[in-house]
Amino acid sequence: MDRRTAIVAAIIGAVAVVIVAIITIWPQVTKPQPTPVAVPATGLESELSKANIILTEATGKRDQVREWLISDPQYQVMARTCLTVLTGKRVIDPIPLDVIVGKYRVSLGGSTGTNYPADKYTDMDKAKAAIFNAWKERHPDFPQKSFDEIVEVVK
Repeated sequence: MDRRTAIVAAIIGAVAVVIVAIITIWPQVTKPQPTPVAVPATGLESELSKANIILTEATGKRDQVREWLISDPQYQVMARTCLTVLTGKRVIDPIPLDVIVGKYRVSLGGSTGTNYPADKYTDMDKAKAAIFNAWKERHPDFPQKSFDEIVEVVK
């Protein structure tokens, strides 16, 4: 094979790799994101309660988590993301927001106590996983194996 043929073959191969990469990532890039729920910070606790998300199970920590929900942008964005994921649905058994936040932080590569900027708490898929993982931690003997199995439509 001469040099010119080798160059053409290399270019064709590179173009093929780029096309495969575009085909692979295109569904993720074009995936529509739901519109975030617009709830003022003072109304988040009530809306979370309707979705069967409680603030915490820890004795004596409810006021602290309530304060975070009112004043901490991380908790506010995470709560709104949970509400967006659960639009028209609720978790079948109550789960605590503080545990969901911890599970979400772990999914970002940190520990349950790692703080991230508020804009890092908007990933709907990670929120679903965090909700499910918090639920599964609370109910390890239950048979549900996915997010869709732990939510029900609100009537």
